[in-house]
Amino acid sequence: MLHDGRVEVDEVNQFITDSDKMELVHAGNDTDFDTSFEWLPDMSFQAYKASFSLAVAMKVSAHTTGNFKISSVQLTMKSVGGGEGDQIIVDKIINPGMANMAGTGEQVAILNVDTKTSAKIADKSVTITVKVNTDSGTGTYQVGLVPLFCYFGSAVPKTWTTSSVVVHAHADLAHAFPIFRDEDNMNMLDRSGIGL
Repeated sequence: MLHDGRVEVDEVNQFITDSDKMELVHAGNDTDFDTSFEWLPDMSFQAYKASFSLAVAMKVSAHTTGNFKISSVQLTMKSVGGGEGDQIIVDKIINPGMANMAGTGEQVAILNVDTKTSAKIADKSVTITVKVNTDSGTGTYQVGLVPLFCYFGSAVPKTWTTSSVVVHAHADLAHAFPIFRDEDNMNMLDRSGIGL
């Protein structure tokens, strides 16, 4: 498990079961996983932190020659800009430190990534991209995201959690009715005679 930040385990959605089977969402045989998810916030806000908790996996189902492994995972979060282009909120490449597989097998990388950010997010589309890069030999492999995962594999009761992104945000009043943006109108303040 890779822990990069201050995401407490009890802050992550969890459930307990004795199953040890995980599903792999992938793009097909011999294709690196590169998928974007879109989130449309209902109002503008100030983001202070983005926390990613997810598992990625690789399965080598047929091996001929060479080594296979997950070499890096890139997490990107960006917001559609208001005419000035997209705003990059998070762009992080993680080396999960996976060992080479020289035969058929599976590997899972669990990532808990906590990033500090300070970004004003408008009420426009936010895109979250997960890209899993691999080193591959000759054979057949599948690589992708594990939506539900556990922290250890033996068939005993264990904690499972969901792949997720959590954003620490504070609402912004820029989306409110224009009169509330003007403190003179809101608070009935008259500063016309005050000079600085």
